[in-house]
This record gives sequence, structure tokens and C-alpha cells, in this order.
Amino acid sequence: EKLCGFCMYNRPIGGNMNHRGTTGTGRPSTAAAASSADVLESQNEAMLTTLQSKISTLKNITIAIGDEVKEQNRALEHMQNGMGSTDNLLSSTLGKMKVMYNSHGSMSIVYLAVFCVVTFLVMFFLVRWGRS
Repeated sequence: EKLCGFCMYNRPIGGNMNHRGTTGTGRPSTAAAASSADVLESQNEAMLTTLQSKISTLKNITIAIGDEVKEQNRALEHMQNGMGSTDNLLSSTLGKMKVMYNSHGSMSIVYLAVFCVVTFLVMFFLVRWGRS
């Protein structure tokens, strides 16, 4: 016997067998159809609840990502402001060095370099002797 591939009840093809929940034509009876519709409805409700839960979770994650992006942007603006002030400080220092070089000649740069080296060495030895 061949079984019908289109029928959910797997009834034999060509047979006129009346199996549970069907009429003689092979169609589900109204009670079976109503029961089947109730089962499908409950499955749809369960899947809908799961989908709503997943959407809610996704919404919360998206909001958290947005908050993190805003916080990172604020931190970047703060860093940019700090870098801007450092850039201004270095620019003004270089400008003063150029003015000093142009007004007092090149020997003032040599004196400044010697002063920096001597100051570094003094600080180095003071820290080294302070530890021992």
C-alpha cells in the first residue's frame, strides 16, 4: 500500500478507510480541525511570547550600546580638549624659544641645555642618595 504524502494522517492512497478525526472524504472533521487550530494557536502564542522576550532583550542591549557610545564620545571630547591645551602650551613654549634664540643669539640655547643637564644630574644624584 502507498501512503499519501500530502495527508497529515498517513492514510493509504486509494482506500476509503475512515480513520479517527476524518470524514469519509479524508478531510478532518470539525472537532479535529478545531482541536488542531487550538494547538496551532497555543504554539503561536508560545512562539510570540519567546519572540517578544528576545525583542525586549535586543532592545535593552541596543540601549546599553547607545549609552556606552555616548560615554565614549564624552571621554574622547575630554581627551581632545586636553590635547588641544597641551598643543597650545607647546606652541607657546616653542614661540618663546624662537624669540629667545633670535634676541640673545645661539649661546642662550647652549646655556639652557647645560642648565637642563646639570639640573637633571643633581636631581638624579639626590634621588639615588635618598634611597640609600
